Amino acid sequence: MTMWLKMLHACVKEITDDVGIIGGHQITIESVPFMASLRLNGTYHSCGGSIIHERFVLTAAHCIVPNRKYKILVGTDRIANDGKLYDIEKIMIHKKYSNKTYNFDVCLIKLATPLKFGRKRNPFSDHLLQVAIPTISRLQCQDMYQRYNFSITHQMICAGKVGEDSCQGDSGGPLTKGNAQVGVTFFGLGCGVVPGVYVKISTVRPWIKKTITENLLN
Repeated sequence: MTMWLKMLHACVKEITDDVGIIGGHQITIESVPFMASLRLNGTYHSCGGSIIHERFVLTAAHCIVPNRKYKILVGTDRIANDGKLYDIEKIMIHKKYSNKTYNFDVCLIKLATPLKFGRKRNPFSDHLLQVAIPTISRLQCQDMYQRYNFSITHQMICAGKVGEDSCQGDSGGPLTKGNAQVGVTFFGLGCGVVPGVYVKISTVRPWIKKTITENLLN
């Protein structure tokens, strides 16, 4: 699982003194070239995201705050703006997204211009981290979250363990298995305390494909 390290904008996770990946190790952008950063006003890292098409970035719906302006930063493993910024043409939040149940917590961002892929190497940085975490069953996860009155639905994956987890600023970033993205980061209680919760990509894949197809024609 790969996420951005630092949070500069509030996400759904319970506020703690921790920021970023817990128990991970440093990596460079070359190993995860699909990583993107959602930038508030084109400057401040808000949430993570993943490049799934030359015109589209996938992130979490709860990362988008109405009436705020964003840009997408790609091609860097640093929290600073040393990559390439892209303007956003359109933001498409899943129509069934609920800020009460957090089902369908996904969002597609259409870039104003296509991404330009290259082989430019960026300097190593301690701002991008990766951690390998185990998944747990939905029933086990529900048992852990029951005391907080939060329901783990069939659209969610739980992953992580004590000391190894996503944290502040990681929302919208990808949970991967091998070379495939299987989840989108969106919720947790503390960092490295209980497993984090992720949107299960397989439950929203039809919407992703349909939305991309429709918006490429427009």
